[in-house]
Amino acid sequence: MNALRFYYDFSCPWSYLALVRLQDVADRNATRIELRPVIVDTVLTTENPPLQLNRLAMNPAKAAWQRKDLELWAQFWGITIKLPAGWPVDSSLAAAAATVIATEAEHNKGVDFSLQIFAAYFSAGKDISSADILADLAADIGLHRAEFLQQLTHTKTSTQVNNWTEELIRQGGFGTPSVFIGDQLFFGNDRISLVDWAIGPISEDDFVMPGQHG
Repeated sequence: MNALRFYYDFSCPWSYLALVRLQDVADRNATRIELRPVIVDTVLTTENPPLQLNRLAMNPAKAAWQRKDLELWAQFWGITIKLPAGWPVDSSLAAAAATVIATEAEHNKGVDFSLQIFAAYFSAGKDISSADILADLAADIGLHRAEFLQQLTHTKTSTQVNNWTEELIRQGGFGTPSVFIGDQLFFGNDRISLVDWAIGPISEDDFVMPGQHG
């Protein structure tokens, strides 16, 4: 099965949208999503430090547009995205949780678990910086709670998250969500259609360009 690498952060609502869309793209194109949860704050220190505190634009008009754009994308894909009080949350423990699943579980379970973490934060307003909340989500997909908590706080787990974060920066990444097909970077939720187009030729299905439906 072909694969793409997906770098994402759980405090990033655009990463949530991108993973929902990528799951659809991957299913249709027989492509595997290699999950790479990262700490976007670390990435932003190399690109735009002010965004560590507030991910919306400084220009009020653009910030209002970003909020509306998120709302429209969420409606389009049938999910709920609300920016909780105190957003953005410290996403390091959530990244570690996803790393436990991504490295230990089957592919589909890893994607589903990440989507559950996103929904817990952006739809239900839960504190995903809490180990107990993350353990509850892990138990919901059949993982042993005590074993999960042990792996969650293990040094090797946080080291893997840091390694993936540094890997993204080395490859020229500057934010989340980022998708790589080989060495080609696709940045942002609005580039997922290009990802679909790029992987189409290696799947069995023809990609239908906009305007070519008939």
